[in-house]
Amino acid sequence: MPNQTKIDQVEDISKKLESSASAALVQYQGLSASQIGELRSKIKEAGGSMEVVKNTLITRALEKLGIKLPEKLTGPTSIAFCQEDEIAPLKEIEKVNKEKDLTSFKYGIFEKKLLSLDQLKKLLGLPGKSTLIAQFIGGLKNPLSRLVYALNYNQTRLVLVLKAVSEKN
Repeated sequence: MPNQTKIDQVEDISKKLESSASAALVQYQGLSASQIGELRSKIKEAGGSMEVVKNTLITRALEKLGIKLPEKLTGPTSIAFCQEDEIAPLKEIEKVNKEKDLTSFKYGIFEKKLLSLDQLKKLLGLPGKSTLIAQFIGGLKNPLSRLVYALNYNQTRLVLVLKAVSEKN
């Protein structure tokens, strides 16, 4: 029989999942407490948060949102919530995974849909929000700088021709 604290936890998790841009279920087995603390601070800097939650509470919160897991969660699981950037906090987890080979993704949640591990890896292959903004601004800047160069080219050429004529005379 569920008690009120568990009901409140499920409600809290489902609200966080609804308000998050994306999320991921992560297995963190093998990380020490200090490594988990480091990972949490990196995720927080990237605009997310991470919570360790019981598997049954995660399953119930996902079911409340209409997301059905294909299999039962096993092992220690945490949820990484991404509030500002959909990818940056998850990339921090991926970095730790590459360095220490301890954490691993179980599932991802994007736009209120469950992502398999392969789909999550494809999402992580995309550039982050700040990179995309920089690329967009660079793309806008390039045609403008070419226009300025093209407009100045004829004037510069005229000045050079006049200078050459004046030096010749």
